Amino acid sequence: MTEVQSKADCSPPTAQPTPGWRGRVSYLGPGLVLAAASVGAGDMITSISGAALYGMGLLWVAALGLLIKFGVTEAVGRHYIASGTTIVAGARTVASWLPHLLFVFFLVVALIYGAGLSSVAALALSTLFPTIPVIPASIAIAALAAAVVLYGRYNAFENTMKWFILLKFGLMVTLACITLAQIDDWGGFVHSLRPTFPSGSLIDVIGLIGGVGGTAGIAAYGYWVREKKWTTPQWVPIMRLDAATSYGIVFVFVIATTIVGTGLVYGTGRSIKGADGLAALAEPLGADLGSATRVLFLVTFLMVVTAALVGGFNGLAYLLSDSLRTIRRVSDDTADSYVSEKSWVFRGFVLMSLISSVVVVFTGRPVALVLLYAAVGSLVLPILSATLLVLLNRKDIVPSLRNGLMSNAILVTALAMFVLLAAVQIMESF
Repeated sequence: MTEVQSKADCSPPTAQPTPGWRGRVSYLGPGLVLAAASVGAGDMITSISGAALYGMGLLWVAALGLLIKFGVTEAVGRHYIASGTTIVAGARTVASWLPHLLFVFFLVVALIYGAGLSSVAALALSTLFPTIPVIPASIAIAALAAAVVLYGRYNAFENTMKWFILLKFGLMVTLACITLAQIDDWGGFVHSLRPTFPSGSLIDVIGLIGGVGGTAGIAAYGYWVREKKWTTPQWVPIMRLDAATSYGIVFVFVIATTIVGTGLVYGTGRSIKGADGLAALAEPLGADLGSATRVLFLVTFLMVVTAALVGGFNGLAYLLSDSLRTIRRVSDDTADSYVSEKSWVFRGFVLMSLISSVVVVFTGRPVALVLLYAAVGSLVLPILSATLLVLLNRKDIVPSLRNGLMSNAILVTALAMFVLLAAVQIMESF
């Protein structure tokens, strides 16, 4: 009997899910966490930059990217339910060196992630209140995000992320409605709805696909499923609904952001480059739609980035603590001593991310570190896709939970697409 089988067979009995749609909806949670954590400033920049050139014509690209990432996320959740083991522990059965590589990748991301996002959040805050200095604000936001994660209970963390969902997605939809109400050239707006293929190259399309949704957050989804104790096949339909809800919400956010970008930037010659350009968009937005809308945009910007920071601290701490546990070959029976929000290992990695954020902010975020973060982060999804292709096609997985034709097709597509995207990212970085 394999390790995977014995772990699944020895799992303690859990309550069965309540039947019916109302019962399923009441369990949703990890997908809402993923939606709040995976949508950040990069998604806003990608959506608005695409809208600046093509209006609403690239929504099909976002839809395709989110469909592919849903397939990968569903596979992560299904692997945990089918095997009772985490994705990092599963990776060790694919190649003994893989957890070591993943640990290095997650460590690099964690050391730089907090500084980048807290600086972007502080930029939005200082644009809203010019008297607030950026560096102290950045440190305060990073400390607040770490405090939410260090509170130590998953339910409290999940509820906090649900509030972030309500705030940032509700605010962005409100901004989209205000933008639609102010559009004068409805003919041009409707014409921009026609699906467009960028004239540059296939690489541009793949870059846009990779620019929406999460990366490391997708790998962390399995830990949030684990916290919900979804451990039997009866939970698979709820897990799928949960993951689908996540990407449905993200797609609504992308639509709303694209509407704002089309209404404000399309055909004007303006461009958005980086978080600085995104913050600068608040000024023309206020000139066109009023000062209240400018404030609404900056608050939305702040909520989007802060939620991503909180979710990132949590997800990366799970991935790092589980990678360390797997490398040290700590048994699944004592996994909670590492892979738990109450464990000192988990909390140590959160504190490490916080301290690193402060250090990198004070050193000015050296360009070399940012380039390294971009290059390493781009490698997570192809490794994850390849690992899932191996794990979920094994005979020791319950037949009903193995990959079908559609799942394999999505994972193969994700692998090819993200390998190409990673290669381009690395070449551009170095």
